[in-house]
Amino acid sequence: MNARKVLEMGGGTYLVSIPKAWAKKNGITKGATVSVEELSGRKLLLRPIEDVQEKPKEVVIEYPGEDLAQVRNDLTGAYLLGYDVIRIQGRNVISREDRAGIKATMGRLVGLEIMDEDSKRMTVQFLLESSAIVPERIVRRMSGLLEGMLRDTLEGLAKGDRKLLAIVGERDDEVDRLYFLLVRATRDAIIRPGVAESYGLTPVDVLDYRVVASFLESVGDAVTELSKRLNASPTSKQASRAYGSCVSRLIEMNELATKAFISRRAGRLGSPNLKVQSLAGEVNALIAEASSRQGGEGSGVAEILGSLDRVSKLLVDVSDLAVITHATAQ
Repeated sequence: MNARKVLEMGGGTYLVSIPKAWAKKNGITKGATVSVEELSGRKLLLRPIEDVQEKPKEVVIEYPGEDLAQVRNDLTGAYLLGYDVIRIQGRNVISREDRAGIKATMGRLVGLEIMDEDSKRMTVQFLLESSAIVPERIVRRMSGLLEGMLRDTLEGLAKGDRKLLAIVGERDDEVDRLYFLLVRATRDAIIRPGVAESYGLTPVDVLDYRVVASFLESVGDAVTELSKRLNASPTSKQASRAYGSCVSRLIEMNELATKAFISRRAGRLGSPNLKVQSLAGEVNALIAEASSRQGGEGSGVAEILGSLDRVSKLLVDVSDLAVITHATAQ
């Protein structure tokens, strides 16, 4: 640790020197201006003023790569790593089909827009400001989409509406879009403390948001798989009622788990978490009962029950994360 003594100047101004090696390394000379930002936990962040107005991070992706899938993966990776400008540079003409594939990938990445393109290149830029990205709102939106998917699954079961079950998974694409945006935002907040501070989050909070995003994205995948399996499997009225009872409880678990995570610093977490645990126990009991009754009806039943179990366990993980975070904070 490098300790510095605070001096008092005339007029009540306080003065502290900065390390000479740091000043030289960052080009700080007499008369230079530095940015001083107050953080939580009685900390100050000092940095050269030019770093406050950072240049956009740029990366070049070669086209063609090994195949279009590689180019699309590189585009997604550059987005998640926080690049602001992504240049897709071709040695030859980018085909119409490949261009459409690249644009389809962009459609999954919130905030990316094509700024310039010609026959051999595409310049893509991330246009959202950090201040416009609020992790809490993203988590709430993901949870809301999951609730809608679960409710449509329940309605499809109750009415025997296979068309409704078939389209449940379409909203998972939007869940994925929000997941990618939250991964990008949390990574940016880890690298730049000022960004986390603008979100009102501690470093631990940022990591928690990254983890909960993964849980919710996995819930979306599991609900999509559940609706597909329900649509593909012939289901008796008795089985539909059992599955519906499970889904009803999953809807409530989703709401409570998200509420517990969002309000984890409020000081009273016992009730939502205990309720989630209780509902999970009810789901487990319903799954066990359905399994014993329908054990001879083929692999479709096992797959449906497995999807229900997976959703339940993931929502318990979301709720448990809130409790762990609260305990750590205390």
